[in-house]
Amino acid sequence: MIWIRTSLLALMLGVLILALNQTAATAPTPSPTATAVAPDTDVPQATRVPLPTAPPQMIISRVARETPLPRATPTPPAQPQVDVVDNGYFAAQLVVHSGTRVTWVNTGSDGHDVTGTGPGGAWRSGPLAPADQYTRAFALPGTYDYACTVHPEMHGRVVVVQP
Repeated sequence: MIWIRTSLLALMLGVLILALNQTAATAPTPSPTATAVAPDTDVPQATRVPLPTAPPQMIISRVARETPLPRATPTPPAQPQVDVVDNGYFAAQLVVHSGTRVTWVNTGSDGHDVTGTGPGGAWRSGPLAPADQYTRAFALPGTYDYACTVHPEMHGRVVVVQP
């Protein structure tokens, strides 16, 4: 049974190849003189006109689409600032020029104060409730140590230098 199928397939393939060869051999070829224009006629020759081009498009890469924008960072204050938090002072030590004003801001949830000593004697801010602030100018060069009398474990230092 398989021999019959193979023979029929070979016969059909042979007929198909023969038919394609006959079609290719009898196809008419176009005459080159049939489409040529006589040189003595007044027919203008066709000119190529460039096709309009599309305007440039901005391509945004996948990386640019997936890169988040940077977060806004606050600008530093015009004068040095120390945050009074519930466990300490941040920054615990500042180095400033003489004549600089330093501000302490209570950003914690407890009451605090700033009590210090240094050139010129002792100084105290008084009680600072949450969100209160205290500002002091340092005129004399030297080291000013300070602490919180409510929480004695909280210490800080301001070092004043000549400009």
